[in-house]
Amino acid sequence: MRFSLLVMLVVAATPAVAAPVAPQIPAAPQIPREILDGTAVDQLQPMFKALARAFLNLPVGEIEAAAEGRSARPDEARRTVGDATGMSEAELNREIAASSGALKAGSQAIVRALPAITRALGEVGAELEKAVANLPSPTYPKR
Repeated sequence: MRFSLLVMLVVAATPAVAAPVAPQIPAAPQIPREILDGTAVDQLQPMFKALARAFLNLPVGEIEAAAEGRSARPDEARRTVGDATGMSEAELNREIAASSGALKAGSQAIVRALPAITRALGEVGAELEKAVANLPSPTYPKR
């Protein structure tokens, strides 16, 4: 009686144990409201302007001279990215402000695509797991 009960439990559990486990595809992450409505771009604009100002003032004269294989003259040593490009800080700030709409649209497009991207990455992970499971074991005897 006990033996038949044990055999019945083993037989009943075998298909469940042998069945492959379906890969868990993660759900799309929750996106903060600031990114969805574009306020994050507005909040980051002062930082963009500060970084751009720092980049315009970056000295490049010595780098240009070194690339040409010579020492920089004193007037070249003070040459900056702003001097090399001819762009003023005011012009750069206008371009940053003008690109705000494109940045908002781009971030919202990424947010809309995020569920599909997450799903695709989950599927790629599942396929990689299957491929790795089919690799031969290094402990398998060679012929």
